[in-house]
Amino acid sequence: MDHNFELAFNLLDEAAGRIQTQQYGISRILFHNHGNMLLTTVHDYTPETGHRLVLLANDDHGLMAAVEATAADLNTNPITRILKVRAGDNLTFHNQPGTWSYRAAVAGHTYVLTAGIGDEPMWTVTIDHSPAEAHDDLDEAINTVLEHAAAA
Repeated sequence: MDHNFELAFNLLDEAAGRIQTQQYGISRILFHNHGNMLLTTVHDYTPETGHRLVLLANDDHGLMAAVEATAADLNTNPITRILKVRAGDNLTFHNQPGTWSYRAAVAGHTYVLTAGIGDEPMWTVTIDHSPAEAHDDLDEAINTVLEHAAAA
């Protein structure tokens, strides 16, 4: 697998479960079930915005994935989202706020990966200003991006 989206999806549950119990501030999670990586949480709270927990996964090459869980209070089910995901050696996809799209840029090219909703294709990939290309599989969509980036 040339991307960390599956890890990010798994970390969403981890972040949602930790928002009610994780101490405030920055904490390293030494014992977890996600393999050989460092997990770190950043948990803060304000009366205006509520609780926000960011869970970061890093390996020897840097950030693999970052996810967020937010909740107005500790009795509210948290809302989760993926913030960043590394794909390949030099692409990091960043969530476009308010969308199901992730954007990465490298070597003068822009890649947008969008998750489908309802009857839309499962994933679409837009490279620079080209028309979106539909994919039924996330790995296939990521491979399209990685092949283009490698050739660029």
